[in-house]
Amino acid sequence: MQPIILSSDPEFDALDTAFSLMIKVRWLSQESYRAGTLTLLRECTTIQQLDAVQHVLEKLKYCTSRDLQEAAIDAADAILNGWQLLPQETLVVGLAEGSKTCGSTAYVRAIEVNLPRSWADSIWTTFDSAYRHRNSKKNLVIIDDFVGTGEKLSKKIKRVRENPKTKDYLIHVIVFAGLNKGLTLVANEVDNLIQAHIFLDKSIEDIQPHAKREDLYKAISELEKNIFQNPGKYSLGYLQSEASFYLEGANMPNNNFPVLWWDKYADETDRPTLFRRR
Repeated sequence: MQPIILSSDPEFDALDTAFSLMIKVRWLSQESYRAGTLTLLRECTTIQQLDAVQHVLEKLKYCTSRDLQEAAIDAADAILNGWQLLPQETLVVGLAEGSKTCGSTAYVRAIEVNLPRSWADSIWTTFDSAYRHRNSKKNLVIIDDFVGTGEKLSKKIKRVRENPKTKDYLIHVIVFAGLNKGLTLVANEVDNLIQAHIFLDKSIEDIQPHAKREDLYKAISELEKNIFQNPGKYSLGYLQSEASFYLEGANMPNNNFPVLWWDKYADETDRPTLFRRR
């Protein structure tokens, strides 16, 4: 891909923006992100695209294991003191399915550490445990690391309620981080029996004034077409989620802008990415 010349040296534009970002966004200075950052910035063919990428990266909520541990403390408190649930009456399950990669597993384990030992037989990392290990329990606590549109979690809740074996559960939900719209959808499904640690805005629509939004949308959309030709339902993130969120060491949610994680160019050649998604 040959970029339009932005200055006398297009490489300088990418490097200059990279250095500026590394000063403002501390996690970008890590060695593991440098190649992906430079790839993304070099793919920009206009100043407007560079500005849009800079906006997305500056707004990105970057979380570490410490953030997850702090959230787990609050989650355990919600189970024990907020909802006052008892282990003999409650099943705690992660949203993971079988061997599929899911960040909820780490969150379940972090919460488990903060619960008394009496909860050991009530905690499972996979969603199917809600069916296999009920043992007459009446409460179900579903754990998820990230909620985007809320579509996936809502479908899981409906699946529980449509199954004769689990339809009587009183469902509670604990989420590490989520977009406000998705969290509201899920909250309505469970009569507000939900606890979330981080609430996120859409990184363009909910933050920028109308005139600026249009400029950012146009620039990001042009960049997506340059790189992927047609990102389809993943344009601006799955179903236009506009998420800018990452939990260190976890799978990158597809609700994030695809320029951050999409690992193939339109011609199917490999693309170095800022974040990985599996």
